[in-house]
Amino acid sequence: MTAAVETRNRPEVWLAAAALLYSCWLLELVLPTGLSLVDSYVSELLADDQPFRWVFRVTDLLAATCVLLAARRLRTRVIAVPLLVFAVATIADTVLSLDCAASVDALCRYRENAGAVSLGHRAHQVTSVLTFISALIAAVGLARYTRRWDAWLVVGLLATTGVLSGVLANQPGAGVVQRVQLLTVAAGLLLGARRRRWPPSTSAESRWGR
Repeated sequence: MTAAVETRNRPEVWLAAAALLYSCWLLELVLPTGLSLVDSYVSELLADDQPFRWVFRVTDLLAATCVLLAARRLRTRVIAVPLLVFAVATIADTVLSLDCAASVDALCRYRENAGAVSLGHRAHQVTSVLTFISALIAAVGLARYTRRWDAWLVVGLLATTGVLSGVLANQPGAGVVQRVQLLTVAAGLLLGARRRRWPPSTSAESRWGR
């Protein structure tokens, strides 16, 4: 029982689980979603009119929960705080889902241009940007804390895909860039999980030390 409790209190366990769950969008490779891997955004898989939306919504919510549990067990504030923001933004990203998939639906694109979409649809872009920014800040914190070259590689890839996402917004190829970005976020979570000696967290005060 003690060993099980200790395992649950190890942030790397929750980070590894989060990386796995956050990558469940790869199920689109075997599910008949009808969306383009090249041009469609992954968030469109969660849109209200998509047949497998609950599969991707549930896995994203579970991933965010695992990140929250990991962040609460980290004493390294420079990593824990942006991870908390990332988790909350991911939850908001899931709850404020898109009304429809604009990349494959001309009527949806028309509704977007006319402003005839829900508040959640419009707010989704804000929560998505917040998710990316917090992931980037957490990656920088991890790289500075661990001083690992592969952690800095994650930072570089996130920054690059962030710029490309802005340049290619709603353009052909945007889906590829976002998928590379999501894989990079998962890689960053796995790098955090690989660290076996995170400072232990035994109280609310110690969680936010350093």
